[in-house]
Amino acid sequence: MKWLVLVHVLSAIVGLGPAFAFPFLLWKRESVAGMEESLRTVTRLELFPKLFGTLAVLSGVLLLLMGSYGGWLQMWIVGTLAIYVLVEVLVVGFLNPASKRLLGLLAETEAKGGAVEPGNLETPQEASVLYTRVRWLHAWASALCLVIFALMILKPH
Repeated sequence: MKWLVLVHVLSAIVGLGPAFAFPFLLWKRESVAGMEESLRTVTRLELFPKLFGTLAVLSGVLLLLMGSYGGWLQMWIVGTLAIYVLVEVLVVGFLNPASKRLLGLLAETEAKGGAVEPGNLETPQEASVLYTRVRWLHAWASALCLVIFALMILKPH
């Protein structure tokens, strides 16, 4: 049981740790090249939340089934699962499509730039607005994950 707790806690930290940096990695960028670089970095790092976040959920459910945490209808359990589902809806339903659309817009903008140095390209308004949306969606997902951590630590009844 101790090993499962260790796996659960470490996978949550390793899985969600990089995700807390995403809003900062996506800080306001003025050029197409800067936006693309930030988005590609975040895309590579998203492997951690996908892999280790899934492991944290699975190990958490196992802990609940094996442990003496009480019934499933406790506020911290229901709250954690509900917020987790909300984060997944936010990421899968809104964030991922917005990121893909943004990468397409940036590639299109860079292709139209011709001989202009990519780092100096002005960002079109639509891409800039979408970039801000992606950054804020990451910030909201991070804030919700902090609430999950708080519920898991405090275990309110």
